[in-house]
Amino acid sequence: MDMQSAYPATMCFTKAGLTAGTTTTLSTTATVQYAIRGKAYSKTAITNGATPTTDWATGNAFNAVGINQGSVFTIGFDHSGNVKVIQGTIEALDTTGNFIRAPMFGGLGPVGQGSTDNDFCPIGYVTILVGATGAAWTFGSSNLAGPPTGVVVNWQDCSTLPDRPQVS
Repeated sequence: MDMQSAYPATMCFTKAGLTAGTTTTLSTTATVQYAIRGKAYSKTAITNGATPTTDWATGNAFNAVGINQGSVFTIGFDHSGNVKVIQGTIEALDTTGNFIRAPMFGGLGPVGQGSTDNDFCPIGYVTILVGATGAAWTFGSSNLAGPPTGVVVNWQDCSTLPDRPQVS
């Protein structure tokens, strides 16, 4: 095998136990072992860690998820163990509050082509669904805990990202 043509692994080796902290914060229940481009890192469990207010891939503020919409947010660490979040697409919900089409993850392109995975390891993702009785929701400033009325928050740990978020 030509080792020069194989990309080093970027993946999470530990089930992080992602969950909401208090209000806008998040927590993990485990010390997370992960690798970015083959280099190993470790991050101790987080309790009520501050969530970013800007998308790591774009540097812009997160887009609000409106009524009858949903989105996916990839949560990961950089090489220093800082929490980074990348927003995926915003998609419409059906009349029962489920995605009509699953959202796509944002900002993670092929390795070595200017993608964010040069300093980002996904440890999980969260889907946010804002139903007809909810109000516009924005990552980093809207509550994860509770969650607010009309908002459904679904956490999913991962070792690598699937092709689409699990939505049921």
